Amino acid sequence: MNKQQALDLLHKSMQNQNLRRHCYAVGFAMKGLHEYLSEVGKTPAEDFEMWHVLGIIHDADYEITKADAAKHTVLLLEWLKESKMSENNPIYLAVMSHNNKITGLREPTTQMEWALECCDELTGFIVACALVKGGKLSEVSLETVKKKWKQKAFASGVERSQIEQCQEKLDISLDQFIEIVLKSMQENCDKLGL
Repeated sequence: MNKQQALDLLHKSMQNQNLRRHCYAVGFAMKGLHEYLSEVGKTPAEDFEMWHVLGIIHDADYEITKADAAKHTVLLLEWLKESKMSENNPIYLAVMSHNNKITGLREPTTQMEWALECCDELTGFIVACALVKGGKLSEVSLETVKKKWKQKAFASGVERSQIEQCQEKLDISLDQFIEIVLKSMQENCDKLGL
C-alpha cells in the first residue's frame, strides 16, 4: 500500500475532517520518527513510506466503529485483507497491535509498532496545546508541552504513560520524542488546519 492508496482508504471510510487531521498528524509524526530512527541506524531507511502509510490508516475505521471499541482496527484489518494485503505485511501486523489493550490481537513488538503506540496520543496532546495557544501549532514549543504535561487536568483523556513508553521501547527521551513529533506536525501545520 502506498501513500495515495492509504489516503484513498482514509477518505472513503472517514468523513469527519478533525478525525482525518488526526490521522494526517500521526502520519507526519511517523515520518519524523522514522527519519530519526533511520538516521541513528535503528530502522531501515527504505521503510519510510510504510511508516507514513501506517500513520495515515491507523484509525481509518474509527468513525464507523467508535460506538464499539472492540471493533476498532478489526474492521480495518478486514479492509486490508480485501485489498489483498498479506497478513504478514508489517502494516497489517502493526494495525493488529493498535488498540491491543481492547482487542488483545497482538502486542506491539517492532520499532514501527511502538512508534505508533507512543505517538498516537501525543499528537492529540499537541493539538490540545495548540488550541490553548490560539489554534496555532507555531506557538507551541517543547516548554509549552512540558508545562501542560504536568497539569493532569489538561487533556486528561490522554494516556501520558502510553507516550512515555518511547523511553524504554524506542530509546528516545521524552523531550526528544516530543520535539520530533511537534516538529513533524509544525512542518505540516497547513494540512492540519493549525
